[in-house]
Amino acid sequence: MAKETDTRITARRIARETVKSIFEQNLFGAANPAPRGTLRGIDVLGTPTVTQKISRALQVFAAARNEVPDLTNPSTFFEKLTVSKFFAPVPMPSPADKLATGRFIPETAARHIRPVPGLWSGQSPITPEVLLQADLKPGRYFAKSNCGSYTNMQFTLPTTREVLEELEKRSTQWLSHEHGVRAGVWWYGLIRPQNLIEADLSPSVNSDLPDWKLYCGGGRVLAVQLDLDRHTNHRQLIFDRDFNFVPEVMFFPTGTPVRRPSGYRTIVKVVEDVAKPFEFARIDLYLKPGVLYLGEITLAPFGGQRVPQSEKLDRMMGDAWRSDFFA
Repeated sequence: MAKETDTRITARRIARETVKSIFEQNLFGAANPAPRGTLRGIDVLGTPTVTQKISRALQVFAAARNEVPDLTNPSTFFEKLTVSKFFAPVPMPSPADKLATGRFIPETAARHIRPVPGLWSGQSPITPEVLLQADLKPGRYFAKSNCGSYTNMQFTLPTTREVLEELEKRSTQWLSHEHGVRAGVWWYGLIRPQNLIEADLSPSVNSDLPDWKLYCGGGRVLAVQLDLDRHTNHRQLIFDRDFNFVPEVMFFPTGTPVRRPSGYRTIVKVVEDVAKPFEFARIDLYLKPGVLYLGEITLAPFGGQRVPQSEKLDRMMGDAWRSDFFA
């Protein structure tokens, strides 16, 4: 317990010194106003809260790497993500709103990518009456919150009373839940909470849709993450921008590499067009024949609270992340 207390005290001190140095040297444009049409974490949360959140990030990194990150001269992916989370301008309205991802698809990409089709959305819990009004056909669906992670529930229609009760209970909680406060992912707090229903895009009842996540820093793909069989035999494969397999672990166990998807160069071009306005964005995709579906724009995976398990991967992605913001 004493060691944990000492670690927290040290992290708080280093966090205060780090934030002070960032402002005194005007690193990352911290002392300048945010560009028109954008907000930054430092503007929304304020210096004391940002300092506290950075203290938490220092502890997370130290626990994983047994060293203190350098946020005044960041080089790893985790270090750069932490800095961008609080000091990089983010276009507004909040891009984390699942119901508003379409507004961030530029004309150059609109021919190839579209938002996941929504079947219903509203500011009420998902009750049996809502399902009746939505006039959904028999099949599999996802209920989700528009402003959070892990706020989703798969269900099948027709269904049981127990499932309907659980769906109403969860969707009621989603509307009042303040997502990401502890992690400091401030952009969720700017979104009006709503619930939504989407069709399940999986190819069959007994399979999970491959989940593609492209990490972009400075508008360029840093790494490609592919999650397979998430609910049965989860593997998380990592590739570089050229789709060379990287046998390293991001957050979950890796597996056997897969072939490069058809039209991969177009996928990269489209994703980088979507990511261009952001210092960092993970573009979450579903690939279907002839079309890409934009599931979500994620500004800090796991709230920026998890360090990639592989130190080599953390450094590889940090090296690939080059931009004027970190010049």
